[in-house]
This record gives sequence, structure tokens and C-alpha cells, in this order.
Amino acid sequence: MTIVAARSGLLAVVQLRQSGLQRADFNRKENLEDDRPDDMTGQGVKDLLADLANLSGQEAAERPALELLIGDILTRTSVEPAGLDLYLCVTGLLPPCEISLPPSALARSERDGYELLWHADYGRYIVVRKIPLRTLEGERGVMDEILNTADLAQGCLREITGK
Repeated sequence: MTIVAARSGLLAVVQLRQSGLQRADFNRKENLEDDRPDDMTGQGVKDLLADLANLSGQEAAERPALELLIGDILTRTSVEPAGLDLYLCVTGLLPPCEISLPPSALARSERDGYELLWHADYGRYIVVRKIPLRTLEGERGVMDEILNTADLAQGCLREITGK
């Protein structure tokens, strides 16, 4: 390995050529492309969810679903088809509350891209989000959407209960 110390500009080019180096080894465009996260495919997200489910002691089925308790919100995440696209479906189950849903909460959910529904079997409200997989960038994007859904559900709970 040859180490060459030189100032920038023409002097640096001259010293690099004299030392036998024809070009700098650093290719900025190549390195930036390597650092950019991969777009997630349906199988990639399913594998991620299965791995996380196994790590958390959950059984992963053929269509894995990851359940995480984030604060008071129970999230469930899976990959679901809708039309020609695949979506990351993230639900946030709110704790039981006996207060009925104010109309402002329903209007807000329609505006902000999620559904706020009543789950009759559990007697709880549930936030449902569907995020197209093509918009996710890497595993971190999947985890961010799970946390975002838990935050939305927590906000809905505050609005419903007034706390």
C-alpha cells in the first residue's frame, strides 16, 4: 500500500501520478450506492418477519406475522396482497376502553392514511395501516412503520380517552 500525502489540486495529481497511482481508489458514486438500503421485496419482508418472530419466541407460519407489544399497543405486522401490489399491513390494537369514538378521530384517520376501526371480538379499537412494499427502504423502514403505527394508535387512544 502506498501512502501519499499531498495538498489538493494540481500538486496532488502530480504526486499521485509520480507514485504510480493513476486514479484515486475512492469512488464516491459506488460507495453511495453501496450505503443505500435495498428496496424490500415481499419475500424479503416475510423472511425478516419470520426471523424476528423466531427471535421473540413466536412461531412463524408460512405467512409470518410479527406481534410486538409497544407500550400499551399490541402491533401485528404481516405482508398482504392487495390487487397487483404487496403491502406491509401493520395493525395496532388499543387497550380496552368504554368510551365511544368521537367523530373527529374517524375524520383524522381518513386524512392521515390509516383506518380506525372497532374490533367487536376484542371490544377494542384498532388502527390499520397498509404501506406499499415498494415505498420501504430496507429492514429499518419496516421497523419504522411498526413504530409509526404504534405512535398513531397511542395518539388515537389519547384522543378517545381524553388523556
